[in-house]
Amino acid sequence: MKDIEILQEKTAYQERTIEALNDALANQQQQLNRLQEEVRALAGLMREWREEAQMLRGEQAITHEIPPHY
Repeated sequence: MKDIEILQEKTAYQERTIEALNDALANQQQQLNRLQEEVRALAGLMREWREEAQMLRGEQAITHEIPPHY
C-alpha cells in the first residue's frame, strides 16, 4: 500500500468512529432528557402527595427551611 492509501484508510476509519460516537452521544442525550422529565414529574407527584398527607393530618404545608440544628 502506498502512504496515501494508508492515510485514506485511517481517515475513513476515524470518520466512521466519530460518526458512531456522535450517534451514541445523541442517544445518551435523549435518554438524559427523558430521565430529567421523569424526575421532574416524580418530584411533582411527591410534592402533591406530601401536601395531601399533611392536609389529611391537619398540618400546615412544610416549607423548605433549614432545620434549627444547622
